[in-house]
Amino acid sequence: MRRDGVDHDSRDMKRNRTLVISALLASLGPLAGNGLWAGPGTDGDKILADARDGLPTIAYVGLTLELLGFAALAVLFAWLVTFLFERASVAAVTTAITGTAMLAVKVGSAGPMMVVHSIPEKLDAVTAEALISMNDQSFVVSGFLMCVAFLAAGIGLLATEFPRWLSWWAAVAGGLGVAAGIVGITRPDSYVPIPFLLCLVWMIAVAITSVMRPDDAASVIPAKRVDPHAAATE
Repeated sequence: MRRDGVDHDSRDMKRNRTLVISALLASLGPLAGNGLWAGPGTDGDKILADARDGLPTIAYVGLTLELLGFAALAVLFAWLVTFLFERASVAAVTTAITGTAMLAVKVGSAGPMMVVHSIPEKLDAVTAEALISMNDQSFVVSGFLMCVAFLAAGIGLLATEFPRWLSWWAAVAGGLGVAAGIVGITRPDSYVPIPFLLCLVWMIAVAITSVMRPDDAASVIPAKRVDPHAAATE
């Protein structure tokens, strides 16, 4: 029995470590990466000039942090889906679908910028502006999808042992982000990214809560479900 208990505690620790690390990287990666390098700008001539000269060193650091953040976000979505699946299956599947779609849109949005930096000598300023604009506008679409995922996850978490204040935070920020995304898709200049940023801050809050508050941290670790028939035969 002691061996089983130790094994179970070990699995719980690994699950909690996965939550903390993925949440921190998924939030801090994009925030730090975008802070270091916000992109090539919007002026076509400058975009082409920068593309011919090559990206600055800080851009490679920023893009690397962002990509690591997106990879960590995939792990965080997987954790949420695993946690929710037996407790709120519809919320879990919705989170999985929209989270996957968000990551696909976001990573795929690098394509237009890659074209500009691959063949700048074959492009004019207007085309370069249009390509970079495609890259920028995908942020609105991916933000909308991410907030749908957080809305679904938050609603699902309300039906679980997850801390309620974090559950409500995810649901409210996600709902506001859905509304902001609808406005942003129809009128891109009016997009307000604050709910998206609140979702990123939510990840930091989850990580800190898991580390600093043992009682709350324990409640966000998926409990091992025991098969009563299997237990009866032991």
